[in-house]
Amino acid sequence: MANADAAFGFRPVANDGGVFNGQTRRCVIVATATTVAVFIGDAVKMDTANAETGGYQAVDIATGGNPVYGVVTSFEADPTNLENNHRLASTKRFCQVAIADNQLFAVQSDANPGLAGVGLNAAWAATAGSTVTGYSKAEITAATVANTGDVQIVGGYDSPDNDMTASNAVFTVKFNDPQGKPVRTGT
Repeated sequence: MANADAAFGFRPVANDGGVFNGQTRRCVIVATATTVAVFIGDAVKMDTANAETGGYQAVDIATGGNPVYGVVTSFEADPTNLENNHRLASTKRFCQVAIADNQLFAVQSDANPGLAGVGLNAAWAATAGSTVTGYSKAEITAATVANTGDVQIVGGYDSPDNDMTASNAVFTVKFNDPQGKPVRTGT
């Protein structure tokens, strides 16, 4: 069976040692933060250069190699454009973020790292998401599966339509450098 090539970014599926209970944190992406769009499933990092007067954590899009604060799970309605399902470039938008620390995420692979990749690490690539669905197209890069990388492949994602031996399989991963972990220094 072939897996669909339909990247969706990172989707929270469990806590390390338990189930995901849907808990998120309200964050803001300020208008001056970045010039790229942000989508549901995109990884974000703390934005320490831009403060939000309302007291919410400012975040910005993360890319491979960045420490990750969490993953966007939804956006609050944009009263100026109710059909908008993602954050447009250079606009202020509130979002809900599943914090990366002790969280497991499902993510598609761009090829086939195979079951031998379980327990190893991989890099991930962020590409522009879909303005139609509002979802990210981030995925792990099979060619980078090794002892070092941004995420650890914890296991395959258990789903009847997920063939772990074929390209575009979905894996369960955790971020190796979450910004929320205790005693972490730097940005």
